[in-house]
Amino acid sequence: MSVQRGEIIRINLNPISGRERGLETADSKAGETLSRLGNARPCLVISNTKFNNRRKMVIVLPITNTIKPQIKTLVPLPDNISITGSVDIEQVRNLDLNNEEWKTTGVILDQDLTNYMVGMLTTLLSC
Repeated sequence: MSVQRGEIIRINLNPISGRERGLETADSKAGETLSRLGNARPCLVISNTKFNNRRKMVIVLPITNTIKPQIKTLVPLPDNISITGSVDIEQVRNLDLNNEEWKTTGVILDQDLTNYMVGMLTTLLSC
């Protein structure tokens, strides 16, 4: 299955360690359950589509229920999509899709919004 940059997928990020955020998942407005994926949470794919499909790996930013505009590294999702919450720029993860159960949500964010979040991550990494 093809995974695009800007796509929101659901994947179980456990186990976690250190300051990584755990089971604070953002839920679909439709109340979707993914019992076979356990504690799956939505994540925004920020890696290049060609990279994703060649390597079957993705770089993602988790989505959290927390919406706090005063925290600049939590970027709220648009109201016109089926996933609610904020993208957590600080919690970047690299995932091997061959070793993980995952599912697409069918939601692909606008390219400009995805680029904005990647730009924020780049800024964090270059400080």
